[in-house]
Amino acid sequence: MRKFMSALIILAVLINTAGCGPEWQKKFIRKKKAVAKKPRIWQEKKYSTEVTEALYSKHYNYTINWLSELSDDIGQNGKKDLMCIEEAMSQLYDMQRCLLPEKANQLDKHIKRLEEVRSILRKGDLDVTNRDYIRSTVDREERFLRSEFYYNKVKGYMKKSFEEPDTAFTDSDEEQGA
Repeated sequence: MRKFMSALIILAVLINTAGCGPEWQKKFIRKKKAVAKKPRIWQEKKYSTEVTEALYSKHYNYTINWLSELSDDIGQNGKKDLMCIEEAMSQLYDMQRCLLPEKANQLDKHIKRLEEVRSILRKGDLDVTNRDYIRSTVDREERFLRSEFYYNKVKGYMKKSFEEPDTAFTDSDEEQGA
C-alpha cells in the first residue's frame, strides 16, 4: 500500500509539473483575427485669408495677457518667463501682419525692446536690477499697446486680406459685408 501511495503521489506531481505548458495553451486557444485598419483620409480645407476684427482682437488680447503675466510673475520661473515673452512676441508679429505697413512699422521699435528683454531672459541673468528693468519695459509696452493699438483705433489700418499687402479694410466694406 505504501508503494502504491508513493507511486500515486509521484505520478500526481509529474502530471502537475508537466501539465499544459505555454505550447499546449497556444495550440488550443483561438487566435484573434487581424482587423484591417481603415486608412485615414485627410480633407484639405481652404481657410479664409481675410483679416477680421475677431482675428486682430484675438492676437491683441493674447499679447496683452502674455505681457501682463510676465510682468506679474517675473523671476519666479525662468522657463515660464521665456515662454511668456516668446508667446507675446509671436502674437505681436501676428498683429503686425494684420496691419498695413504704415501702421505696422510703428510696432518695430517696440518689438526691438521686447527682443532685448528676451535676450536678457535667455541669458538667465535675473538680478534685482534686470528684473526691475524687464518689469518696467514690459509694463511700458503693454500700456503703449493698450493706448495705441486697440481695435477701434487701428480699424482703418487693417488689411483686407493677407494676400494683398497694401489694401485697407474700410467701414464701407464692413457695411457691405453685414
